[in-house]
Amino acid sequence: MGFDYIAGNLRTCLKETGNRPISLNRVMGFTCIRAWVYLMFVGAAASSMTWSGEPIPSLFYVVSTGSLCAVLFGSAAAGDRFVALMLHPAARVAAPALTTAGTLLLASSATPNGAGLGCGVLGAIVTGIGSGAIDLGYGELYRNEPPIRTTLEVPLAFFLAAVVFSVVAFLPSTAGCAVCSLLPVASGWILFADQHAWSRRHRAQVRPIDFDLKSFAWRIGVCACLVGIADGMVRAAFLSSNNLSIHVFLQWPLTGAGLLTLVLVYGAALLSSEQSTRTIYKAAIFVMAFFFMLLPVFTGAQDVESVLALAGYGTFNVLIWMLLAEISSNYRLSSTEVFGIGWGMVTLGVLLGSIAGNLVDRFAPFSPQFLSLIALIATMAVLLSFLFVFRETDLIALTEEPEDEKDAEKIEPGVASRPDKSPVPDSGEPRRSRFQDRCQEVAAAFELSPKETEVMILFAKGRSATRIQEELFISKGTVSTHLRHIYQKMDVHSKQEMLDLIEGVKRE
Repeated sequence: MGFDYIAGNLRTCLKETGNRPISLNRVMGFTCIRAWVYLMFVGAAASSMTWSGEPIPSLFYVVSTGSLCAVLFGSAAAGDRFVALMLHPAARVAAPALTTAGTLLLASSATPNGAGLGCGVLGAIVTGIGSGAIDLGYGELYRNEPPIRTTLEVPLAFFLAAVVFSVVAFLPSTAGCAVCSLLPVASGWILFADQHAWSRRHRAQVRPIDFDLKSFAWRIGVCACLVGIADGMVRAAFLSSNNLSIHVFLQWPLTGAGLLTLVLVYGAALLSSEQSTRTIYKAAIFVMAFFFMLLPVFTGAQDVESVLALAGYGTFNVLIWMLLAEISSNYRLSSTEVFGIGWGMVTLGVLLGSIAGNLVDRFAPFSPQFLSLIALIATMAVLLSFLFVFRETDLIALTEEPEDEKDAEKIEPGVASRPDKSPVPDSGEPRRSRFQDRCQEVAAAFELSPKETEVMILFAKGRSATRIQEELFISKGTVSTHLRHIYQKMDVHSKQEMLDLIEGVKRE
């Protein structure tokens, strides 16, 4: 694999994202909400974002995570009603306001009296509600972006969030709480005021394509829960056996893990000849399995081992977010359904992992045999999920579009038309002699992007998906995605219908 191949992939990334490969505002907004999650809950109830610097009781972590799961799963069940609610400006203001208010309440919860308990429970509930709405808002934004832009922005945001966590953790308790409480406000302002998520003037058209949502939910859910439980068990054993506090464990290794994830994702996008999500998934499973198997060896652990402990699961979370965005974009599904179910399952896996970690911690100090048993169970869990639950073939099926011509026989033949069903206008001028000129006219009429126009011309000329992939330096999955979008915009269902439309032929 030479420099020309890498340069070709880089050119493809730049072309598919236009003049702005990333939106800095969107990245910073997503960074803020992920940093807030890291500061409040990444330590599985070990957050010290309280006025006194004391850890938040584990009960509040469970309540907040349960509240978040309820919002995510509830939004998927409510569907259009949830979107209708978020169309009201008051609801969009309420999401960051509740998250900030809950953060301040949790900051006052580390007291042994009844007031601290009341503040903690109320704060946990409202943070779950508010942060859930914000997460779904960013899901809506990334649903309407090209998958390559999600690939560039999401891992960068997770890495920057880890940097923010490391910096804020150095601040005095009062200053740290103040910064943490402002993060949801900044994220919400970017999400709703700058990016206009769920605004009436920026509502995305949802045109569902046949998709087995139940099968998707089952596979993602079981995989996320297995991986989450395995990570929670090993992390607890790792910390206890090496006498590490959660703060030492997370302080800088979290940033290192975020950087490693960034390298893995960007490297997969630039260097891999197969789908980047496929490569990232294998890399995440490999890193987790590698660390889990070597758990009995990691004694007196320092930063390298801590980075490995965090990198695998962190990369898995980044991959799931990218995958949810790509599925909802490719299949034109509601973001509340896809992210509500998918991210809800990931959150549930984190909660189950925390519970499993607490159970394992009760057996400390650990014998070598017990550490080996934990390593074996955790490694088997991630390998089983990779081989039998959420397999590599399932990932390909979810992200690589099916051939559109397979559906041609199901479509009633009719007159080629625009998306609004009106016929393509006939200017009355003599038909141009060059086929490519006619393709350019049709592309302009249906507002195809430059990359979609290139793919349409090559496809109409008889190029195969493999040939288009080679000529344009893009993956086969990207070719299929472009064809899907071309068919949707032109309102055709087969290659012949597309050719008829280009030629201006009316079918009986």
